[in-house]
Formats: sequence, C-alpha cells, structure tokens
Amino acid sequence: MDKKLVYFQHMSEDSKYYIEKSPNAETDPYEVHNIPNYYTVSTEYKSPWKFYNNPNHTLKEQGWKIHVSATMNNAQDILEVVSQIIFKHQIPFKHIKDKQSLFNMNSKHGNRTSSGKFIAIYPSSNNMFFRLLNELYEELKHYENGPYILNDKSWKDSNIYYRYGAFKNIYNERGELCIKDENGNLIPDNRQPYYKIPEFVSDFDQYLDSKNNLLDTQDVSNFNDYEFQGVLRFNNGGGIYTGIRKLDGKKVVIKEGRPKVGLDGQFNDAIDRLNIEYEALNKLTDVEGVVNVLDYFKAWKHVFLVEEFVEGVTLQTWCAINYPFNVENDKNEYISKVKKIINSLVKTIKLVHSKDVGMGDLQPQNIMITPESNVKIIDFEAASALSEENGALQTIGYTNKKNKNHKERDWYALKKVLRFCILPIGPVADIEETIKKKHDMWIEDEFGKDVYQYVVNTENLCDKYLSDTKEKIFKNSYDSKIQKEMDMSKVIKGLRNSIESNILPNSSLIHGDVRQFVMPSGKLNVLTGGTGAALALYRSGNVSKEVWDWIENVLLEKLNVLNDDVGLFTGRAGIAATLYELGYIEQAMDLFNNLSYEDMKDISLRSGLSGIGLSLISLYMEENNNDFLVTSEKIADQIEKRIIEDDKLSVTDFAAVPIGLIDGWSGISLFYAALYSVTKNEKYYLKSKEYIERDLKHCKVDEETNTLQTYDDQNPRLLPYLSGGSIGIGIAIWYLNYVKNNNLFREELEQIINLNKVRIAYSGGLFDGIGSFLLIPPMTKEKNEISQHIELALRKLELFLIRKDDQVLFPGNFSFRLADDYYSGSAGIILGINSIQFSNPLYWLPIIKIDSFLRKTKKELLLNN
Repeated sequence: MDKKLVYFQHMSEDSKYYIEKSPNAETDPYEVHNIPNYYTVSTEYKSPWKFYNNPNHTLKEQGWKIHVSATMNNAQDILEVVSQIIFKHQIPFKHIKDKQSLFNMNSKHGNRTSSGKFIAIYPSSNNMFFRLLNELYEELKHYENGPYILNDKSWKDSNIYYRYGAFKNIYNERGELCIKDENGNLIPDNRQPYYKIPEFVSDFDQYLDSKNNLLDTQDVSNFNDYEFQGVLRFNNGGGIYTGIRKLDGKKVVIKEGRPKVGLDGQFNDAIDRLNIEYEALNKLTDVEGVVNVLDYFKAWKHVFLVEEFVEGVTLQTWCAINYPFNVENDKNEYISKVKKIINSLVKTIKLVHSKDVGMGDLQPQNIMITPESNVKIIDFEAASALSEENGALQTIGYTNKKNKNHKERDWYALKKVLRFCILPIGPVADIEETIKKKHDMWIEDEFGKDVYQYVVNTENLCDKYLSDTKEKIFKNSYDSKIQKEMDMSKVIKGLRNSIESNILPNSSLIHGDVRQFVMPSGKLNVLTGGTGAALALYRSGNVSKEVWDWIENVLLEKLNVLNDDVGLFTGRAGIAATLYELGYIEQAMDLFNNLSYEDMKDISLRSGLSGIGLSLISLYMEENNNDFLVTSEKIADQIEKRIIEDDKLSVTDFAAVPIGLIDGWSGISLFYAALYSVTKNEKYYLKSKEYIERDLKHCKVDEETNTLQTYDDQNPRLLPYLSGGSIGIGIAIWYLNYVKNNNLFREELEQIINLNKVRIAYSGGLFDGIGSFLLIPPMTKEKNEISQHIELALRKLELFLIRKDDQVLFPGNFSFRLADDYYSGSAGIILGINSIQFSNPLYWLPIIKIDSFLRKTKKELLLNN
C-alpha cells in the first residue's frame, strides 16, 4: 500500500490539519427492503460493510462463499434482487454500505484483492451454495457486469463469483487470517489477487468447473505477440509490465486496464483512461519528448496499451540518485543537468500543447530521464484538450485548484517540478505560500545567484500562460541570508504557542498525524496523541490550564477504556511514564502495575517489550523498588525466548521499517544497555553490542562523503532518520558507550554524525524527517565541532518552520498538512531542540525524567567502579 493514501483520506481543503472523517457516516447509502424481523442488522467501526445476521442460523467457520459484483450504476438494483433471494433462504450476508465506500473499494488506489466485492453471502452447506449460484445467475445474468474479483472465480460470466475461505476471522500466531485443513490445522486463507483453493476442496472445485460452462471466446492473438517479462507495478486498475515484441525483439512497456475498477474522480475506469492515453499519444507521435505508442488491443476482458520501453528512470528517482544531498557533493554538474531537463520539458510542453493536448498530471514520476539526461514524458491517462476544465487525476504538490484548465495545469506543474529538482522537500508552500521567500533565499545561498535567477526566469516563462497562479512577491521578513544561528528558545516558544492556540480540549488535545485516526489509541498515546504533546510542553516550560484539564478530564477518564496496546510510544507504558513525570503518580503506578505483556511477541522499542522494559527501568530509578528491575529482567528473558523462536523482526506501524532504534535491533540494544547500567550484568552489555551489530549489517557506507545509512531492501532506499535509519542506530551506539565508558563502533558513529552535512530531507518530523538531525549535535564528541553541527541541523529545520506572528507552525509527515504531534509535528521538534539545549540525545524519549535517568545511569557506573 502507498502510505500516502492514508494521508489523502484525512485531508480536506477546509483545514490545514489532518482531519478525522466519520468512519460510520454513510454517503448515498444502499438500502435493503423487506428485511425479516428476525434478522439483525449491524455495522462495525470503520468498516465499509453492513451485516445481516439470522440468529437462528449458526454461521460456519469456513466454506464456499459467494460474492456479487456491481457497477456504480446498478449496485442498488442488484442489492434489491439479491437480498430477497437471500432472505428466502434465511442465510447471513453483508454488503457495502454506501456509494462512497463502493467507489473507494473500486478506485485506482483501492485494494486489488477486495476490489469488486459488493455483496458477500455465506451459504450453510455445499448444496445451498450450488443452489444459490444457479438461482442468483438466473436473476442477475442480464445486468451489466461489474468489476472482476481477482481472487474469486466467476460463475458463467456474470456478476457472481465464488471461492473457498473463512466465514469468521481465525488467526495464527503470526496474525495471519487462516482456515482449517481437513485435520483441523490452521493454514493461511488466500487473500491474494488470484484464485487459489486449498487442496482438500479440489474435488468439489473441479465439479464446479464441470458445471460452470465458462467459455473464453475473446481474441488473444495480439496478446500472444508479446512476451511478458516483468512487473513494474500494480494498482487496482491493472498492471504495468515490461516485455518483448516477438516480431523484432523490441523492448516494450505493456499497460493493462481492467473494466469498472481503477475509478478516478470523474468515475472513469482504467480502460477509459487507457483509451484517453492511446488517443493522446496518437496525436503526439512526432513529438520527440513523448513516449511512442506501439499497439492497443483487447484480450479477454482487459485492454492493453503497448508503448516503447524508455531506458532510464523517473525524474523522482533521478533526483534521489543525483541530487547533491551532502554539502561536499559536486553541485555544478547536477544543476547543469537540471537545466537541460527543464529546458527540454519547456520545449516538449509547447509542442504537446500545439497539438491541443494537455497532460493534466505532470509530475516527477511521469517524466523519464534517459542515461543521456534526455526527457520522455509518459502516462497520459489524464490528458485532454487544453481547454478542459476538469482534472480527474492530479498530484498533490503539483496542482492548484485555481488553475482553470489543462493548459494552466501543465505550466503550473512545471514550476513545481523545477522547485522539486532544486529543493526536494514536501509541499510546505502549499500550506503557507509566504515561506517561498525563505526557500528562495536558501536556493540562492546554496546554489548561487545564477541558479536562483534561472528558477525565477523559468517561473516567469510559465506565468505567461497562467491567470490566477502566477508567482507572488512576498516581503522579506528574514535576513539577507538564512540565519546561521537560530534562537532555539524563540523557536520553541513559537512552537509551544502554536500548539496551545490550537488545542482540542475534548478529543486528542492536539492536531496530529493520521495515526490518530487509524490507531486505536492514536488520540491519547505518546506517538501521535495528546500525551506526547503534554510531555513536550512540560519538558520545555510551563503547562497551561487547558493541558492539565485535558489530562484530568479526557486522558485519565479514558484510561480504563484504552485498548490492549501497552507499548512505550503507542500505548499504556508511554502514557504511564508521562503521567508519572507530570506528577500523577497514583494513576501512573496503577497503569504500570497492570501492564500485560506476557504473551507479547513484539519486541520493538515502539510498541513492544523493549519499550516497556525501558519504561520500567526508569520507574525503578525513581521508586528504587527492586520489583520493577526484576520485571525488566524478566522482559529481557522473554525477548531472548522470542528471538530464539523467530529472529525476524516485524513491524506494527503501516510505514515502519524493521531496522534501527524504533522498530529494529537498536531499540532492543538501548533497553539492554540501560539494563546493564543498573545491574552491571555483563551479559546485557554483550547483548546490547550484538544487537547494534545486527542493525549495522543493514547499513551502507558512502565512501565519497564518509556517511552511513541503513538500506531498506523491501523498498529499496537509503535512510538516515531516527526511525528506520542510521541516526537511530547512532543513538544506541552513543548510549552503550556512555554507560560502559567505552568507544565502540567509533568509525560507524563518526559516519552517522557526518550525515548532518546532508542538505535536506523530504519531510520535517522528528522520526522520519529533518527533526532526526537535531539529535546529531548532542552525540558529537568533539566540542569544537558542536556549534557547526547545531548550525547545520537548524539550517535544515528552518525550511519547514512557518512563522506567523508569535507562533511557529510545523508541517507533518509529507508536508501535506500541519501537525502538532510528537511523531511528525511541533511536539517532536520541541523535544529535538531540547536535546541540543540539554546536550542529551535521549531527551526526546518518553521515559520518566530522562535528564535524571541519563545522570543516574552514568552515576551508577561510577559508584560501582
């Protein structure tokens, strides 16, 4: 799943913050009539389904289930027909509750596995299942077909589909949805986008095939002209493949379109958009900077568009590879190539527009760069005439609702593409346009007046074609150069003011990351909820009455209904530690004494055993109660048992990487280092060292800049950050050396500290953005280098700080909206700056009284030596 999609779902043009959309609100609900009075009707929190259960019918654990598909136009009619048949047989079923939910399921970014499912039916027996297939077919065979359900088999080319699977949710130890085999053993239930049945029902499946009469009468001759070789990507509308044209061996890209799915904002499906692209590319055959179309055909129910294969990478990838991220990288060659690329794009856009074609969705992923730095524009699915007013597909950061038509969309997007090439950060200026002046100054300061003037000249060229989205001139409220020494106390004060001025007293206390809405404790926990913001406010100054009121009237009142998450950042352990530090000792002790972790398999710092153990060590240091230390050692034993059972780390967060401090081995190392500091048991020291070594195996060194980053091989990229990156590993190294008075991994730590010479990162937050670099200065050993590292860290941060009167606002993850939370927003940045002020790279950690914790771990060592 593209993690950005979760953010899109919680954005509104009416708010500069992420918002919660009511999970059970229905938009154009689908209605079922004549419901027998013995049926119960229900919905579940955040579920798109409405359930109809017959209390007199015992639902089986598993069996042959039926799914019915529908289009946006015939869904209500099909529901009326199907529901009456089901009621006659008195069996359970469910259906998508409203039109918006059906659109979401079948949209371009919907889940390919569940896409197309409108009604799900749970027959009581194989005989009933087979009877229903035929009965439903007779009633539905005349309706237009809806989307094909990929992990089911269709019944006689109709809207009826079937597969064998679970009726009730059964999970194995790994949390996988399962069914039982003929011997009662749990086996995974197929949830992949292809039809697959368990072996023990294969005989009945063959019997169904003999009765199904599926005839494939489609012409596949064109399909057989190509050899499919690889997959570039999938989305709900189909796949994009690489291949060979058999006739001449020419390399090609083959785009697939599935009917009735991949819906966009204009309700066009994937095939509609391929038709649009085919027509546009045919008009542009003589435009050098546009990909060439080679073939277009239908095979079975799908449509395929064949284009030339362009050697190279997308502009997004090209920038990631070539951008002079480190201040020691050569920037002149990069700028020279950027100018060549942008000049080519200007020329190409003019030629495309001369054919009365507007691309409509120009952005870095739709621009290919060849090894010679030549440009080829791809993906014309959103193309239309220049005067077209509606934009079906547009990319955040490269669009503006004030653009009147496709012509304006393309020229506006080009300006944003250039900005991305020079300053590759999230669209902060879309939140507050006046920050552009600060960005202009940064560009001139980093790359020189000539580069800045090139940007201005290109923007002026684009503005000739724009009406309401020309560049504005803003009064310079900054020094002639970006401040080299930011007043950290003033920034903290501004961030505090912005949090306290936008408090949500009856909910989450603060506006935060979307995890507030998708995590059960997201509004209350340290990571994204009010607890993390309260901690940041408390550690950085006085806490207002509104915050105390929230703690007492919201947080404390909801402690008894918190979910089972006991994690340090995500649940009860972090809340308990914060409450203790803020003076709510009794309530904190009650939480600590009732932490349930015995069956926990998660061993991470974020949400698992390591974080809980670390919080209990901090409690032991305050209470001097040996029971808490004993419990921490039991947790260490439990971690070791888990590792022996399975030493592969998994993550609980939808965007996490199982490397580094927050979700990787370094977090476990940090816990063991703390445990060693209070027990002096050498085995904990050795374990702490071992787990750092495990994470270092996932790192790569850049020899040119002598820097070290983690490598995420699941989603190939290098990561420097606190979460998933090498800065987090650096903190674990620093702390292990601190408690042992040692100098382990000296070269690796130096390479991690060198990362502060990175010019920029896409997002701003503490965990996954520029905020991570605030933790580098307090890890720096050489005193004569500390001020330089502070300057480097704050210079990067300045690009994300939005100054408004006495407030400093901060953009959250991806910079799509503002955020005040600990993970991605203002609260985390406050603690990051505090880490510099107090020379404590652990100051951001949500364990009890982190400043005294650090002193005591060192003090304990000295006393025993």
